[in-house]
This record gives sequence, structure tokens and C-alpha cells, in this order.
Amino acid sequence: MVVLLVGVSASAAPAPLPAATSRYNQGDAPGRHRDADGKIKQFALKAGEAPLYDGGGREIGRVNRPVMLNIGAAKSMDLDGRPGAENYAWAWATNAGSGWIARDALLDAPPSDVDPKRNPKPPREAEKPLVIDAACGREKLAKLRHVDSKGELPTSGGGNRGEHYAGRNPGDKDYVYLLFAAPNVRRGGVAKDSLPSASKFIPALDENSKPIAEVMTMYRDDDLNQPVEVTFLYGRAEDGATWGWLARANVGDR
Repeated sequence: MVVLLVGVSASAAPAPLPAATSRYNQGDAPGRHRDADGKIKQFALKAGEAPLYDGGGREIGRVNRPVMLNIGAAKSMDLDGRPGAENYAWAWATNAGSGWIARDALLDAPPSDVDPKRNPKPPREAEKPLVIDAACGREKLAKLRHVDSKGELPTSGGGNRGEHYAGRNPGDKDYVYLLFAAPNVRRGGVAKDSLPSASKFIPALDENSKPIAEVMTMYRDDDLNQPVEVTFLYGRAEDGATWGWLARANVGDR
């Protein structure tokens, strides 16, 4: 049996992260909407609260405070029971988690700013989809951490943890994030969508029909002497058209 996460021998100190590793894995892009002073902007709600959804259209909570939004993330879904799809923006770190909020629920929603060159369509895609198992990913990526853009492990706080890229909402509405870029580039690891556990993921293939993948190093228990290889796959949700990155731990060994 092939083991997904393989410990590797200790090596030299980590280097600062590159801006990109391929045309599919581009980092160093502004991830959050900010105001004129460079501070992360908060967008007020029109009403006292608004629903927050995952990428499968499931309500995962109610937002009752101003939200912060990711740049370049937009989605259309028909969830309000009326004819026609609504437009959604990606809200992060809300009181209900991170997910999609209707633009119409915000007083001053920014215009859609998706750059199609940031996550381009691949030459091919796999015929067989992979089934997402969020709980399995959470277990496999637990106690792992990766370096920041400077090549350093964070010394405080809860950032850069492997489980951030696995199941985020334990229970019947568990989901995993689809990322703009794998976290092996500067400002990588920012979410652009969420995919429900038990839904299907279509891996992207290159010109030689090989999976488009990134293998990066994380470290167990914040110890640089315990490196672990972690793979991310490029692809899309089975019923989606948006391409991005998913930790392979969420779809098992293959």
C-alpha cells in the first residue's frame, strides 16, 4: 500500500518561498480586500444577519457581524428559491466560519474581480473523479505545520497548520477548501471555494496526461527535524468550473 505522507530526512534550513512554481500555482497575490490605508476591510451587512454557505450550497451558519472578503473569489448559485442565480463573495473568518455570502446581503460589496489567468483550465482532466473524505484528510494532516513566506515556522498563533487544508466543519456539513495556490508559494493557501465531504473532485492533467501536483514539505510538531512530504492536486469540483488546489490527503492514496 502506498502511504500518502512520507517522512523525509532532515535537510538544510527552509528557504523563502517562491512567488510561483508553475502557471497553475501562482502566489504573491493580494488575498484580502483592504482599505486605502492598507488595513483589511470589513463589509457591513444590510440586515442583522445573513446565511453563509459552503460551495455545495449548504447553509453552514448565520453571519451577524461585518465580514472580510477574499479578492478574486466569486460564485453563482441559485439558493434563494426565486428564478435565476445569485452572486456570492467569499467571506473568511466570520463568526460562522469561512464560506459564501450573497453580495446582495452586503451594504457595499466589491465588484467581482476574478482573474481567469490565475487558475487556468488544464489541457486535460482525469476521467475518474476522486471522492472527498474530509475527516480522513483532517486525521492525516494533523500536527503538521509549514513555513511562512520567509521560510520560517510561525512562533505563535495557529497559522500554517496542515489541518487547515482538510475538513473544516466536523459533522454532516464537513467540507474542505479549494485553494488559489498550494501553500508552497508566497501567500499561498488562500481559499477560493469549499467542497463538501463525500462530493467528487476531478484531478487536472498536464499535456502528458499526468496529474498536475505540487509536493511540499511540512513539519511534524513544529520540529524542522521531522519533515513530511505533503501533496496538493490541481482540479475542480465535479459540478464546478473553477480550478484550484486540494490537499491529496482529502481524497486518499492512489
